[in-house]
Amino acid sequence: MYKKALVLIFLGISLVFAGCGEKNEQVDLPIDSNAEIMFFYGRECPHCKVVEKYIEENKVAEKIKFSQAEVYHNKDNSAVLKQKATECGIAQDSIGVPFLWTQGKCYIGDEDIIKFFEEKIGI
Repeated sequence: MYKKALVLIFLGISLVFAGCGEKNEQVDLPIDSNAEIMFFYGRECPHCKVVEKYIEENKVAEKIKFSQAEVYHNKDNSAVLKQKATECGIAQDSIGVPFLWTQGKCYIGDEDIIKFFEEKIGI
C-alpha cells in the first residue's frame, strides 16, 4: 500500500511539473547574409549567453546594426558560419561559438566579441 501511494504521489508531481513548464520556443531566423556584422551563437552555449547578456545590458542592438544567428538548431545559419570562418582561414574543426564576423575579420569567444562591441559603441 505504501509503495502504491509513493508511486501515485510521484506520478502526480511529475504531471504537475510537466504541465506547468513554460514553452520556450524560439524561432531561429535565417541570418542576413548582407550584414556587415554577423554574430553567431548557440542557444545552449554558456559563453554565448555572456555575450547576449552584454548586448542586452548595453543596448548594443540599438547603437549599431548587426545580424544574429543561432547555429545549433539552424543548418542554414551553420553553413553561413562555416563559410565566414573559412574566409578567415579558420579550419572546420576549430569553428566554435560565440563567433562574430565583420568585413573579413573573425572574432571567437565571449571576451574578444565583447571587446569588439565595446570599441564599436565607445565604451
